[in-house]
Amino acid sequence: MVLCSIGLISGLAYHELSRTTQENATIRLDRAAHAAASILRYGTNERLLPEFAGTGAPALIRVSEATADELLQPGEKLKALVETIGKTNQGAANLFRWSASTKTFKEFATTLPGPEGQSPPAVTIDEGHPAFASLSTGQPYSGNVPVQGRFRLAYLTPIVTEGGKVAGALAVDVGWVDDLSLAENRLKTRITSAAIIILIAVLLIGGLLLHFELRPLRRLAKAADDLAAGLQPKRIPFTDRRDEIGDLAHGLEKVTDLQDKLHKLAYTDPVTTAGNRSRYFFDLSQALKRARTGSFSASLIHLDFNGFAKVNDTFGQQVGNRVLLQAYARLANIFGPSAQIARISADDFCILLPFDGKGAIAEDYAVQAIDMLSVPFQMEEGEIHVEPSIGIALLPRDAEDAETAHRMAGLALRAAKRNAGPRYEFFSPPLNDRVQSEMLTETLLRAALQTRQLVLHYQPQVCPADGRLIGLEALLRWPHEKRGNIPPAEFIPIAEKTGLILDLGRYVLDSACKQAAQWRQAGFEFGQVSVNVSPLQFRQSSFAETVRQTLKTYGLPASCLCLEVTENVFVDTREQMVLDILSELQQIGVQLSLDDFGSGYSSLNYLHRLPFQELKIDRAFISGADSHPQREQLFEAIVRLGRSLGLRVIAEGAETAGELALTVTHQCDGIQGYICSPAVPAEHLQSQLQNFRTDLKSESLAGSSNRSSKRLA
Repeated sequence: MVLCSIGLISGLAYHELSRTTQENATIRLDRAAHAAASILRYGTNERLLPEFAGTGAPALIRVSEATADELLQPGEKLKALVETIGKTNQGAANLFRWSASTKTFKEFATTLPGPEGQSPPAVTIDEGHPAFASLSTGQPYSGNVPVQGRFRLAYLTPIVTEGGKVAGALAVDVGWVDDLSLAENRLKTRITSAAIIILIAVLLIGGLLLHFELRPLRRLAKAADDLAAGLQPKRIPFTDRRDEIGDLAHGLEKVTDLQDKLHKLAYTDPVTTAGNRSRYFFDLSQALKRARTGSFSASLIHLDFNGFAKVNDTFGQQVGNRVLLQAYARLANIFGPSAQIARISADDFCILLPFDGKGAIAEDYAVQAIDMLSVPFQMEEGEIHVEPSIGIALLPRDAEDAETAHRMAGLALRAAKRNAGPRYEFFSPPLNDRVQSEMLTETLLRAALQTRQLVLHYQPQVCPADGRLIGLEALLRWPHEKRGNIPPAEFIPIAEKTGLILDLGRYVLDSACKQAAQWRQAGFEFGQVSVNVSPLQFRQSSFAETVRQTLKTYGLPASCLCLEVTENVFVDTREQMVLDILSELQQIGVQLSLDDFGSGYSSLNYLHRLPFQELKIDRAFISGADSHPQREQLFEAIVRLGRSLGLRVIAEGAETAGELALTVTHQCDGIQGYICSPAVPAEHLQSQLQNFRTDLKSESLAGSSNRSSKRLA
């Protein structure tokens, strides 16, 4: 407030002085211009007649054309008039003559001495001078003009002939500009000095007063800082005061109580009363800080229940919550008060178990936890069984920060869940290496998709009786410049896990349709080209439209494309949804094939109701069936089942001559396997088919019963 007041008063005073100085200079300059014009008029016997503007300031000085050249010449009379003007105005006066040849105003009379008192050099007003533009058009100029490296406040009046031609100029000034503002600058300095002195005094006095007055606030602020840091102060001071400080202390006391309640809400799981995710990561971070000193070690146990979602789906979430509450009670009983137990998500518990060198090791605790949690939970709704899986990381050996420690325990948990039944696993570097390898493969796969490094090979489907080509299955291959040929079994699961399978599926569908269109143009009779469809791709709402647009892009008839789906599409998918998607694809006109029949879901009801045109029998049913009568009977039954439903039956994975003969005997529509040809690039396909037909006709192949165990690669 004081600073603003000082600044306001000082500013107003300075502004008033500046305005007054400017007004005085303007008035003085106006009087000087009037006096100069009058002296020049009467001193030349009215041969130089001034004319005045509406404001009263001299607008120009008129001279006759006949006397202009004679009058505007250096002479004693004009010199005396100029000196009289300078003395009258207490400034300088100058007379200029216009030079038409150089287009400049040249000084020929002046009262301004040089810097050291000598005669100054003649001044010239030319283009670039502030007054030149006005004077050259017969207009007066008022303002600052440069003289001897400084500025003077001057008024310049043009001398104009009766015909309107510029003949010269009269200049008068009232002194140097910086001298005119000397008082203004002096006051500004004094105002600034006084303001600084007053401000320093106010700061010193005010600072002392504030220091004593704000001591209670500083103590309350310290209490507030403790609260912000998570420390609960023993008591809030100054609650006995009856002023504003006391009101603030009472408010802070209420905040302390509220923070205690919020702390419990923020760090406590409402279902089990264990710590929640925030509490877990806070405790884990604190434990690892202590571990860095070398005086602390612990085991991090990550536990969850296999298929716990089925409990909620079957009995409801309230029952599931009661199961979790009882599970927490059992864990607290097992691990004791020294362990920090937290429920971080639905059925995930994390236990931070300090190791003091006296108690049982983490493995013993894990065994106890599995045994106790495997005991059924007794509920009003009945017995509920859960299967616990446990991952264990040792700290600080396996990790030095909270995020890494949690990830390592999670990797160990996933390793434990890969096998059926309750079990535990310790973290080991190979688990992390596996994750890193999968991440690298994912990165390389994304790059391979963008650069189209992935290629399609085609495996023939032929009629076993005569070797006639009835179709081709498009199979994805990944040749890598450094890692060689990466097998599909390595990158397809990663693509399914990361969602890249959608991009892969579109890539295969597009490439296969493009190749099929090229074969048709070349006159190659290939029957149909089959493309595998993943369950995730199949469930996309836009899948049927993608198929339709791809066929349209390459002008490929829908009957030339066969989409192969496995029985996995029936898992976690509503029957009506599967039927709707297949019906939409059937309307497009593409062929539909049930791949790997018998290896998974195997719903005969679905097989009867859904619109498939082809059934592909899994390799497991033909392998060795030519030498095992029971397997042959099962294979025959499946072939008859497919044919009775009006489906085209393809036997997959035939590798021996005996297996080939078996497909002929039981009248399979097609066979696919190494006995015919492996998957090969499109350009090698016809030569492979020719080799198979030659072998089929040969006598060695006819005697298949003697070589039924021979495998062809």
